[in-house]
Amino acid sequence: MILRRIRAIFLLILLIFIIFFAFRGLSFFRKDFISSKKVIVIDPGHGGKDSGTIGFNNSYEKDINLDISKKLYKKLKSVGYKVILTRATDEFIDNNTRADIANKKRARVFISIHGNAIENNNTVNGVQVLYYPDRESTINDPNSDSLAQIILDKLLEETGADNKGIVDRPDLIVLNQTKMPAIIVECGFLSNENEEKLLLTDDYQDKIVDSIVNGLEDYFELNLDN
Repeated sequence: MILRRIRAIFLLILLIFIIFFAFRGLSFFRKDFISSKKVIVIDPGHGGKDSGTIGFNNSYEKDINLDISKKLYKKLKSVGYKVILTRATDEFIDNNTRADIANKKRARVFISIHGNAIENNNTVNGVQVLYYPDRESTINDPNSDSLAQIILDKLLEETGADNKGIVDRPDLIVLNQTKMPAIIVECGFLSNENEEKLLLTDDYQDKIVDSIVNGLEDYFELNLDN
């Protein structure tokens, strides 16, 4: 009788371990499936002769954009995505060329990294995501507005920044000339002294990167068949 009980307990524990590791395996497989063979183009805004906005304490937007983009590149590569940077150094690239890079590489998603600013107002702060309305990719990914909202939600959750919403901007070349879901992530207001300081720190940049990576995984889960 005692041996039967011991055997039953052993089998129960073994079954629990099997179920636990099976679920873990499925989770890792699902994550790998989501990221495999998907090309993501990361676009560090501005560069070279185009500094972008100049911050409250004279930081250059182009430098912050590049720092965040490089970290995002590494993080996305580490989880299995194929990632392309439109620029990896401080160089000027026109917006049509940026869009062409994404189109020629048949990217699934185009993400441009920027900093925001308001002239003569240093109190406004927060994150914002711009998108092209009703833009669908040729392989039926969800619309750009879905991508924009998911990324924004993750940014708000991770950074605690003010919500400046998603805004449709059909007038912007990197959004209207790309042939896939495309967004511009406005990571914060460099015209705000406190937010500029945050954007210059590794910790805050890492939060932005993690938000975008997690948002992309949620976005692709909406359409796992493609």
